[in-house]
Amino acid sequence: ALRADQLREQGRFIRYEALQHHLMRLFQVSAKRTLLAHQNSQSQSLKSRHTEALSSLEHRHLCAEVDLHEKLQLQKRGCDTRLRHMQAYCNPRSSVKGMPRRTVTIRDHHQLEQQRHVRNGMDNLHTARINVLREKQSKQLERVAANQDSEMEALTASHAEEVAEMEKRFEEEEQRLGQEFRDRRQKLVRRWGLAEAIERRKLENSGAGDFGPLPDVEWGGDVAIDLERDREDTEREVRDGMMEGVDKGFAREAMRAYDVATFGTI
Repeated sequence: ALRADQLREQGRFIRYEALQHHLMRLFQVSAKRTLLAHQNSQSQSLKSRHTEALSSLEHRHLCAEVDLHEKLQLQKRGCDTRLRHMQAYCNPRSSVKGMPRRTVTIRDHHQLEQQRHVRNGMDNLHTARINVLREKQSKQLERVAANQDSEMEALTASHAEEVAEMEKRFEEEEQRLGQEFRDRRQKLVRRWGLAEAIERRKLENSGAGDFGPLPDVEWGGDVAIDLERDREDTEREVRDGMMEGVDKGFAREAMRAYDVATFGTI
């Protein structure tokens, strides 16, 4: 009867240990899923800000080029107007009847040639100015894109560090839980030994003879659950939505109450 009670209590202990591991992994997988979702949201938000910033910069560049083009066209029309006026001034046939005849000097002809030279080179000059603006804008885009890449790389590294820290914390939790149940198992075995010694002494005092200690209860390994299968089951249950509506504090209180009710002071 004593060994049967021990085996039943051992079965409850093993099932409870499996439950603790299972619930711990449920919360771990759920926490990791929440973290990854938050990180993905951060990454998408940063990508969106980068896209908007590049779009805004390209729009400003386009507006700057249009403004420069309009300014250059205005300069070109002004140059054409001055050239026509100077050509008319230097053309004797353009004199108005009744007005004194104009005296066109060498200096006037020299200024006319200068204006023609300015007008002939204006298209190339304007093209060069537009090309300079475009090159400046291109370099600015490259700097902004490089800064955005650095920012995204920093965020990715930060996310990787967060995941590594979480996995390290999970590993420490598993180690603490494993050690906790090893300590509980030792307490349980000592309690069994004490109960067995008391029962043996009772039998000996009743004159039933001398009795030796019972063989040790076999535990069948350090952990009586398939950890890998349990992990896969946990991940599948989380994916299927079994964690929805589960309150972590309530689960802990339930496990604590189950612990006291089942194992007493172990």
